[in-house]
Amino acid sequence: MVPRTIPEPGSVPNVSRDAQQTYETLKSGGVVVVPTDVGYALLTSTPAGVERIFTAKGRRQGHNLGIIGTYQQHREIHVLPESKFEFTRVLTEDMGMIISIIAKYDPTNPRLAALGPATLSQVTRGDTIGIAIPEGPFLRELGRLCDADPQGTLIFGSSANLTGQGQRFRVEDIEPAVLGHADLVVDYGLQKWHTYGFGAVNIDVENMKVLRAGAGYEVFKDRVKRWFPELLEEAGVNLDHV
Repeated sequence: MVPRTIPEPGSVPNVSRDAQQTYETLKSGGVVVVPTDVGYALLTSTPAGVERIFTAKGRRQGHNLGIIGTYQQHREIHVLPESKFEFTRVLTEDMGMIISIIAKYDPTNPRLAALGPATLSQVTRGDTIGIAIPEGPFLRELGRLCDADPQGTLIFGSSANLTGQGQRFRVEDIEPAVLGHADLVVDYGLQKWHTYGFGAVNIDVENMKVLRAGAGYEVFKDRVKRWFPELLEEAGVNLDHV
């Protein structure tokens, strides 16, 4: 299958239009390839779509997907003290950083409760779930559409590449086997953090443990040490040794 690509050749990006078309494709059960500042991602919003992503990536069970979401979703789903929500708010909302946040989740959250046990096991790990809060305007707009949906749409996904093969920063570099499982591709060209060659910073916020020192880690480290030294001291964490 050859997926539809937007914007069409000769057209420029239109974030609101492109996000709306992507949202409608997700709502109809589709799988999409979209730009993120740390590479292209393969996303869906349905259990059937989750299975398609596992197939597209050649991903084994237990190597789970995460949520590509918003700060609002992070607050509603994760279980954390207010000091940790302030930490994530400053970095993602005020400073506009892309960070993947891992923390315990509230199993009574209606968005998660609507998932079947099989799908829930594919997007969680034990009692934790990862929520990546993106920085670019396209994903911010897509997240806004999801938050405005009274049905509480969630977006699940991973990098648009075969498992273990690394981030893809141009659509033309994505393996045909992966693209063949997509219904829509949003092609915004080369993505910003391509010089790093890997994904976002991943942090277990409950324990302040960096699980991946990803793109822009030196900026992340400076800001955390500058503004939240007490959280590092409480956790006994040294960000210089990750």
